Amino acid sequence: MHTIEQLNDGRAVYLNGQRINVADVPIFRKTLALNNQYYALQRTHQDVHTYIEDGQRYDIAFKVPLTSADLKQKHRAYQEIAESNNGLLGRTPDFLNSAMAALAVRSHFLGHNEYTNFAANAKHYAEHVKTEDIFISHALQNPQLDRQKAINAIPSGYAGVHVTKRTMEGITVSGAKMVNTMAPIADDLLIFNPPELLLEKGDTSYAVAFATPLNTPGVKIICRKLLDHPVYTGYTEDDFPLSNALDEIDAYIVFDEAFIPWERVFVDNDVEMSNRFFMDSGMFIHSSHQDEVRGITKLEFATTLAIRTAKLLGLDGFLGVQEKLGRLTANLELIKGTIARSEEEGRLDDFGIYTPNQQALQAVRSTLPEYYEEALKVAQHLAAGSMVGVPGFKEFNGDNGPILEQALGTSKATAKERAKFLNLVFDLTTAGFGQRQLMYEYYHGGDPMRIRSQHYAGEDLRAGNEMIDRIMKS
Repeated sequence: MHTIEQLNDGRAVYLNGQRINVADVPIFRKTLALNNQYYALQRTHQDVHTYIEDGQRYDIAFKVPLTSADLKQKHRAYQEIAESNNGLLGRTPDFLNSAMAALAVRSHFLGHNEYTNFAANAKHYAEHVKTEDIFISHALQNPQLDRQKAINAIPSGYAGVHVTKRTMEGITVSGAKMVNTMAPIADDLLIFNPPELLLEKGDTSYAVAFATPLNTPGVKIICRKLLDHPVYTGYTEDDFPLSNALDEIDAYIVFDEAFIPWERVFVDNDVEMSNRFFMDSGMFIHSSHQDEVRGITKLEFATTLAIRTAKLLGLDGFLGVQEKLGRLTANLELIKGTIARSEEEGRLDDFGIYTPNQQALQAVRSTLPEYYEEALKVAQHLAAGSMVGVPGFKEFNGDNGPILEQALGTSKATAKERAKFLNLVFDLTTAGFGQRQLMYEYYHGGDPMRIRSQHYAGEDLRAGNEMIDRIMKS
């Protein structure tokens, strides 16, 4: 667990054209406090969030699952962490820590080169993260400069991260990654290439995977525009209950001749290994399990918000509204059931790791964004003009306060309660914060079209084909 001041360690974080100290940004402080719930729960709910291995206690995310029961225990811990931030922080430490558990066991395929043993490096790094329980963030997406060209054909050198020099001590890298969520408040960056954008021959300098501390010289974290409404603008969390409470802080990452020692390099100058890294390491499937559990939490938050909107505004007695809300609750149960199936119908891989059912998890990944958007739309349509017409909260302390208390109060809520709730609906369904959250659900797991095409290709339809074949042969 960090204090915010510990993050002023020399890291080069930029916001609005200025290099900043992370501790000086109020929304960073709030987000770090929520992120630290991952660590706090290890103390307050040890039975759920920790396990003992060789006499040492570790966070449950690092446990190598051997049975379905192990996945269910991890599910419970992931859910409690997500509930502490309403599922709105997609990259809390448990996301990549769940991946580290698999990487430590499955890293053998990475092999070695003349300078180092990549397999041993990955294993040792995963064990380091586990022992120290550090917070690692990752960046895999390359900037979308010109997808019609090979990455090595884009002359700027910022179409990805590439090696510029090798020595006996390590590699030097330059380039960029497009999106790095939570980077300013993490300890380390994990850099690799996405499996859906396979490198080709000629891209070997970009075929790299490594980890490095955020304060490594030559690493720059350039934050996108923040989505909060700071106190100096006159708005508090009563006006913006979500965007003034947290921001996941997506950033553009630049490497400018940054040195990476060999012991932190896992792939170098090897297109095949770069393409295999995320999937064959087991990192993808186990981090997906954590991610979809968080997704359930976020979907339940949005579903409940829509239902409470209907109740607050006295709309829940209408059959048409009940039908809309029933679709949302049915969607939620379908997602919960599919996650449970992924845990019940997993399998032991070749290394003895109990692995969730990938088809079930990918079904969630391809469907949950649409269910989440549907919940937002229902809440938005029900709140409609009521939320758009909410005055700023300072009005309650002004000359018009008594009028607003009388005009906006109902038997279901006081004027202030009603106003704050409708501000919550606006923040999640309409404001920039809410739109970023929606876009995140659609794209953080990869291209939705590609996910569906892969799901179709991987589906087991033997029973269906046997039924059709039986008819055709009769």
